[in-house]
Amino acid sequence: MFNRLISVPVLSAMAIIVPLSAQQNAPGDFLVERVFGLKGVMAATAPTVPDAVLAGLQSGAIEIHQRFTYNSAQRTMEQLAFILPVGAPVPFPDASSAPVADHYIVQIESASIVSTPRPSLILAGHAISNDRPTPFGDITGAGVTLTVGYPVAGASVQFGPILESVSPLYGLYSDSGAGSLSLNPSPQKCGLSALNGQYIFQLGGSIQSWNGFTPYAESGSFIADGKGNLTILDSGNLSGAAFVNRTIPTTYVMNDNCTGTFSWGSNSMDFQLSRDGKSLYMAFTKPSAVIANGSGLRQ
Repeated sequence: MFNRLISVPVLSAMAIIVPLSAQQNAPGDFLVERVFGLKGVMAATAPTVPDAVLAGLQSGAIEIHQRFTYNSAQRTMEQLAFILPVGAPVPFPDASSAPVADHYIVQIESASIVSTPRPSLILAGHAISNDRPTPFGDITGAGVTLTVGYPVAGASVQFGPILESVSPLYGLYSDSGAGSLSLNPSPQKCGLSALNGQYIFQLGGSIQSWNGFTPYAESGSFIADGKGNLTILDSGNLSGAAFVNRTIPTTYVMNDNCTGTFSWGSNSMDFQLSRDGKSLYMAFTKPSAVIANGSGLRQ
């Protein structure tokens, strides 16, 4: 039965790409929750669903709720799918008490509201974590788009239709949902999750020693986990002495204004991250004998 329901392939054309001319403004915080039905699955491959859950869905004993929570200051969207008895209220007042089906975080790179042909929210980004994998597997790194129709904003809103696309794995459609919506975005802030993924970088400058200054150059890449940890792989040259493929575990902190600090051992480097998380500028701050700066770019 499940294979028949998911035989429709996900169309990559459904991914949301909104021309700049159509982006009127950006949404504020929202919560959208829906009861998800099997008939709304669009995928080329069958998901992995526990037999007991599948039997409960087919018998009508249980239902799956899917909740999207958007933080306009952090530009992150949290997706939580959880299991409840049939007929549970939407939105469910205590989602933390329900068994979790899957959970992931999406870094939103484009968020807008369009008014034609009817008011809709349009968000696009990529999954930066998936601690409870979906029935289609770990979607970390996948492109995620969400479109939601709404009649009016407020503390109690009836949404619909709702379409989520996780490219290139699956799409989920439903006619309606409920929750809350603000049309006033909060001032954007940066959290740890703003720095995530793989970056390439370069640094250059000099290092002060007892006999003057010696030239220093370095380039490499690092992978940030969006939780305050990254691993650097670098190569470079210090006054004619080359070093290659060093691996340096590093931690970082992030401020609301998108400034932060890398730390490893007794060393530190301040950085400034762009609002979209794609580029950064760095400068050594410790030890003071290192006079170097550089830049990085997300791949």
